[in-house]
Amino acid sequence: MFSSSFFRSFRKTLFYPLFIFLFFINVSFSLFFAVGLFGEFRIFTNISESMHPTIVLGDLTVVKKNYMNSYRPGDIISFYAQYNGAQEIITHRIERLGGNVYITKGDNNNTIDSVPVVPRLIIGKVVAIIPYIGYWVMAVNSIAGKVFFIILPMLIIISTEVQQIKQQSDGTR
Repeated sequence: MFSSSFFRSFRKTLFYPLFIFLFFINVSFSLFFAVGLFGEFRIFTNISESMHPTIVLGDLTVVKKNYMNSYRPGDIISFYAQYNGAQEIITHRIERLGGNVYITKGDNNNTIDSVPVVPRLIIGKVVAIIPYIGYWVMAVNSIAGKVFFIILPMLIIISTEVQQIKQQSDGTR
């Protein structure tokens, strides 16, 4: 695939430390977006237009778990809901309280959601919106993205280091 001269010359360039840095940033972000931060915050990528213009397609939302009774009308929350027979994560605004449930609606939707949200299904309140970074997260989390952003760079780093070790062992004999 690559010749040994490629690895020698690549390792000596300024791009190599940058390449390693970007590789570790990709791995760190992948873990961060998969697991959240300190178990308190979760990150979601917006994949619909239901909250437009507040949250647009490709935005990241940072969601923080709150106490059950601390959510108020006007808050944007993320919650679990059944949609087309599958469990989905929805992010909508609380329109009003309905007894022990929350009545929600997407800002871009004409009507309220057909099923009220029970408190145990709430993941948390949106505390930050990061524009357009979700596109990058979706790309990295795809199969092609994992190969391109994580596996291929890892193989190049390992190959470069193996070549370096080989050269050093040949030079010490």
